[in-house]
Amino acid sequence: MRPHPFSRSQATVPATSPSLAIHWRARRVAWVLAACAGVLVPSAPVCAQGPVDPDEASPRAVVTATFEAMSHKQWARVAALADSAYLSQWREQQLVYAEADKIERDNKKKHQKQYGLPNCVQKYFESQESHYTETFLKGFAGMKSIDQLEQLTPEQLFSSWLAGGDAVKQNARTTSRTILGEVPESDSVAHVLYRMTPTPPGTNDDGVERMTVHKVNGAWHVVPNDDIRLAGRSYSWQSDK
Repeated sequence: MRPHPFSRSQATVPATSPSLAIHWRARRVAWVLAACAGVLVPSAPVCAQGPVDPDEASPRAVVTATFEAMSHKQWARVAALADSAYLSQWREQQLVYAEADKIERDNKKKHQKQYGLPNCVQKYFESQESHYTETFLKGFAGMKSIDQLEQLTPEQLFSSWLAGGDAVKQNARTTSRTILGEVPESDSVAHVLYRMTPTPPGTNDDGVERMTVHKVNGAWHVVPNDDIRLAGRSYSWQSDK
């Protein structure tokens, strides 16, 4: 009986030369390194962090830049230097106020007889209530309706609010501010102390105020205090001659 052509007894294994074995061993090592590189590459950052604006490089720098922008009424710049998380929260708060007023006025229109007053008296009160929205919108430069406000980004809304202060009070001399120092709270939070001269009424006797700053993605941003939020609306930023 003839043996099967593929039987083990008839199989032959070609001899492997030393040079060929080294060649295949080198290829296997290359494959392993390539596989490791494929695993490690995704763990690297997707993109490098861009250069930080010098005005946002430190707590003192960002506060100084904010004061400088305020003194020149560069409201968009002030908003850009502010903490984005704060601005988003502040925007939501303003829109809540606006929406609550709108709902209240709509409800009163649906129930016009709820006052129990003569029509002429009732219409007078309704006309006075309608002025609230107008007064609210006057606080934002260029805004004519609540719907228009809702279209603005947090930065745009805050900038519009600061610009709206221009029409509230106009005086020639600006209060000066001198930074006294900074107090770090953590790697991403610090407090900058400064003195206002002359001391505005209603503030601390020595005129010393605090500005909190947050560090996000390597850049520092201010958390607006009353001194900034009320810019142009009080003695804090404007003083009489």
